[in-house]
Amino acid sequence: MSTLVIVESPAKAKKIASYLGPGYAVQASLGHVRDLPGSRAEIPERYRAEPWANLGVNPQTFHPIYVVPDSKSRTVASLRSLASKADRVILASDDDREGESISWHLAQLLNLKNPQRMVFHEITRDALQKSLKQLRPIDLHLVAAQEARRVIDRLVGYRVSPLLWNTVGGKLSAGRVQSAALMLLAQRELARMRFVPATFWLIRAEVGSTPPFLATVTHLKTRDRPDGQSIAKASDFTQDGVLKEGADVLLMDDQQAKALSQYLDRRTATVTDVTLSETRSKPAPPFITSTLQQAGSRLRFGAKQTMDLAQKLYEGGFITYMRTDSPALSDEALTEARREAVRLFGPSAVPAQPRQYATRSKNAQEAHEAIRPAGTTWQPPQSVGLAGDELALYTLIYQRTVASQMHDAVYDKTVVTLQAGAATLSAQGRILRSAGHTQLLRDDDDREQDNQTLPALNAGETYPLNARPPEGKKTSAPGRYSEATLVQAMEKAGIGRPSTYAQTLNTLHTRGYTQVTGRHLAVTATGLLVTTYLSRQIPEVIGRDFTATMESGLDDIAAGSVSRIEYLTRFWTQELEPAIGRARAEPPTLVLPHLKDVTLLSSREGPKLQRAKQQALLPDLLLPADLTEEAVTAILEGKWRPSKVKGESTSEPTESKPPRRKASSTPRKTAQKRTSSSAAGPKKPRRKST
Repeated sequence: MSTLVIVESPAKAKKIASYLGPGYAVQASLGHVRDLPGSRAEIPERYRAEPWANLGVNPQTFHPIYVVPDSKSRTVASLRSLASKADRVILASDDDREGESISWHLAQLLNLKNPQRMVFHEITRDALQKSLKQLRPIDLHLVAAQEARRVIDRLVGYRVSPLLWNTVGGKLSAGRVQSAALMLLAQRELARMRFVPATFWLIRAEVGSTPPFLATVTHLKTRDRPDGQSIAKASDFTQDGVLKEGADVLLMDDQQAKALSQYLDRRTATVTDVTLSETRSKPAPPFITSTLQQAGSRLRFGAKQTMDLAQKLYEGGFITYMRTDSPALSDEALTEARREAVRLFGPSAVPAQPRQYATRSKNAQEAHEAIRPAGTTWQPPQSVGLAGDELALYTLIYQRTVASQMHDAVYDKTVVTLQAGAATLSAQGRILRSAGHTQLLRDDDDREQDNQTLPALNAGETYPLNARPPEGKKTSAPGRYSEATLVQAMEKAGIGRPSTYAQTLNTLHTRGYTQVTGRHLAVTATGLLVTTYLSRQIPEVIGRDFTATMESGLDDIAAGSVSRIEYLTRFWTQELEPAIGRARAEPPTLVLPHLKDVTLLSSREGPKLQRAKQQALLPDLLLPADLTEEAVTAILEGKWRPSKVKGESTSEPTESKPPRRKASSTPRKTAQKRTSSSAAGPKKPRRKST
């Protein structure tokens, strides 16, 4: 008896074949084998006369047109031939919505009567043998959820993208996930533009104990406030650079700061209070998709690179499935994680009972385990046979999983208060008493806290002060998102799911909506104009609550509590379609809040700057948030030229014209191998005049 097993990738097929042995032929479908038409040429003849044919979906009935792309015709033909000769066909694509959909399409194309699914979350001999004994039918609820996602993404993308072409210009697209994610970035970028820095002063002095330590002035008694008043700090100011309403603080100027520093120097301080307490740091849960992408940034991996490496580790049988919302571990994994901790640090390394973690998401997509080393006996990093980036990521996963089962790290925290004349000073320190999980994986809190060591102090003791020069500080503008923090924000807002995070980031790059500056994501002029247009004309597409509700609805379809038609009728027919129909084709304009009387506007040639009656194209790769008044003047007068220093710009005058802007900016052209296109939008026709 011969059995054909169909998986998604050749690497996965090769690994699984090595475990299944004779009697099994393992072949790859290379991801999706059918999809909605990508062009008019792919639309079957019988549908071409329909007014909705270019959408690939009937928006009244939500019936999709599925076609086998030319790129997959040879693969499908080969699989049909193999299936016709096999005694049994088993569909072994991934155990999630996309994987279930791939299996369903294969079953349709191969005319399988009772298609059987083989599901597993790790590629090990034991897991595969177990899954062969537990074959199940295709879960049509998961298929319906994927189809609903694909349909609504196509309808949104194909109906909204042409509006962007005719108002913003360029090779642009919209989608329910990518547009909501772009809005998060744009809101942060605009907040940076509106930000006004405020100045405050940090007055510190070295306390002459053994060993010495630094203390900071927190309160000061004055003639007007003999009871004392707090010294202003960063958190007391708004983003407009003014004190928050009700803030009762002392705001010093530079002369007052210098005078206070001189007042403290050589003065004697008395310890008035010493507070000792115990603090604990719990180990982080095992990785889920979003937290793995965030942790990958520590290794300087982008979200896509992290997921590509994780895919290789999974297909190589080193880790469990890498698309998951659940931090839970199986009983076998809990046992092995604890065994590894004991092997490394002894029996006292683990608490009496295993730690189990529950998902924080109300709508966790699938009931997978957390991302962990594969198998029931784990290989430590030094003996796993990996190298380079793959070894680095495996090490991170191994350490995080083992550390999740270890004791809390315990610290002794000391807070000391001192009085020096009219000034009150404070200092704090933290000493590690019991390392717990930090023996294996450093505590993230240590990266942020100032953990100076304080000596044993008692109330009433006196020490001389050596004042440091006063430090003028400015409040910080809101930081731009990195790929990791954007994924975190998307997860918190309910935008997207594990399988879409990396793809969404890649789409934002490819469409020229974002630009990488250092390790952060800045929003380009095109990105700002797109969000401006959508927020004014179709706010539903970028509303995080609306998008999260739609995502939750897909979860309901997967659970079988809502039908695909009910979902699509509610979100498309009743809400999105009327909203898109009301949208006007008005080119967006955006007043740049950090510049005087400067507007960003769209044009046929690309984004332009306007001030009074002057207009000029914004040079390529120049970010609106980084513009200065001098740069704007140079651009409008045709005297701007790029700096010779990479990544910087200047307003030095020159008689040369500003560089001609390209139609679109595509810094990275990559795509997910498995996940079908997510509302990339129809192909853009020849540009019409706006």
